[in-house]
Amino acid sequence: MNTPKVHYFYLWRHRFVDDATDQIVVRTCFGITGNPVNRIHNYEGHVGHVVKFAKLWAGPERLIREIENRIKVDFFQHTVVGTGGFRYEWINEEVKFDDIVNWVNWEVENTFIGITEVKE
Repeated sequence: MNTPKVHYFYLWRHRFVDDATDQIVVRTCFGITGNPVNRIHNYEGHVGHVVKFAKLWAGPERLIREIENRIKVDFFQHTVVGTGGFRYEWINEEVKFDDIVNWVNWEVENTFIGITEVKE
């Protein structure tokens, strides 16, 4: 019997200065990966500084993909829209980070049994 490969669902908070308003904006990025260290390295290569996931959950690949799909649906109206109307895996700054974490925790406890939070 094959053991399912562990995958990870993450949240990352990113602060940046909005060029249009000169204000600091904090958005939450979400996603999945089979290798958190490599994923962090990719983000660091794009943003030019050290990145640390704010929250990380582990579980079977199928469940991790399902929770990612669920957040895309449930937060669709709050995702960041870029060039050409493309929606990114970023939740806009109007949604509080704690609300996103509470949503994930509720889903993990009630829908996605088998996913666990990774504690540092």
